[in-house]
Amino acid sequence: MRTIIATIAIIATSAFSQYSYQTMLTGNAQRAGQTNVFRLSVLKENQPVYTIERTLPFDVPAPLISLNEQSGMLVLRYVFDGFAEVYSSSGNKLWENRFFKDEEPNYERTVGAAVGATTIVFLLSDTKREHAVVQKFSLDGALQWTVQLPHQYAYDIALSPDERTILAGSYLALEDGVRQSTAILSSDGKIEGNVNIIFRKAAFAHAQRLVALMSEREAVIVSTDTKKETGRVSRQRNEAIFTDLCWKGNELVVQESEVVTPADSRYYYANPTFTWYSQDMMKQKEQHVDGITFRQSRLVPVSTGVEFRYDQNVILLKQ
Repeated sequence: MRTIIATIAIIATSAFSQYSYQTMLTGNAQRAGQTNVFRLSVLKENQPVYTIERTLPFDVPAPLISLNEQSGMLVLRYVFDGFAEVYSSSGNKLWENRFFKDEEPNYERTVGAAVGATTIVFLLSDTKREHAVVQKFSLDGALQWTVQLPHQYAYDIALSPDERTILAGSYLALEDGVRQSTAILSSDGKIEGNVNIIFRKAAFAHAQRLVALMSEREAVIVSTDTKKETGRVSRQRNEAIFTDLCWKGNELVVQESEVVTPADSRYYYANPTFTWYSQDMMKQKEQHVDGITFRQSRLVPVSTGVEFRYDQNVILLKQ
């Protein structure tokens, strides 16, 4: 059984948009009968709007969060139970769904979500099912379609701002290697292309009709018109991984950070490198920031360039 480590701290935040959130998990539950308390606060322009609190048994993970940072629509996902709750920007619960009604709770399960202005797409997999699937819902909870993906296990899902393109990752680990796929789906549920990557971050450049996908070791650019890959790069340092990326005009900025794993605490990041690439993934320039450590960071395009926001600090990257 899984144990939740005691913590009394903000463990997640996304505080750079109209809507953001902060979470806290308290308690030291380590055996049956003990519980932890999960608390989520949703903010609008950094001012509290509402709070959701849940008491969780010792072996149940905290819910995962998907928030539309412009509309404030929120989805809480309880992977263990295959359960999701949908909330309005004011905190009213709109609907809920249990995706694995006839199956027992399972730790080896994925319930991913991407929240658009008019739809919500879910990415689902379970070890008892042969294929991961994508399901599209209207904001009021009506199921519109279900699409089966190439592989058994789901990874992550993203939705373009215009909601015309859905990206969904699936994979299968075999003795001779890992089969991986990011399927490119249309808004009506047709698979229109495939890219050999399972991504952990997607960044859309709507004007250029491009999307950049990033795993820990690779980043690729894909045309949303042709559904084909146009360029790919790999990490530059063995001790580092890709941790973020964003578009600034016609260039893609990719962040690579060292991973520090001390024996007495959870991992953190250090000494990031930022590399600018053209649309065909030709390197333009890079910038190193040495001597800093951080647990969370985000690249944010602004009028004066790109800001590297880490923990409670901001660095404006060179033009």
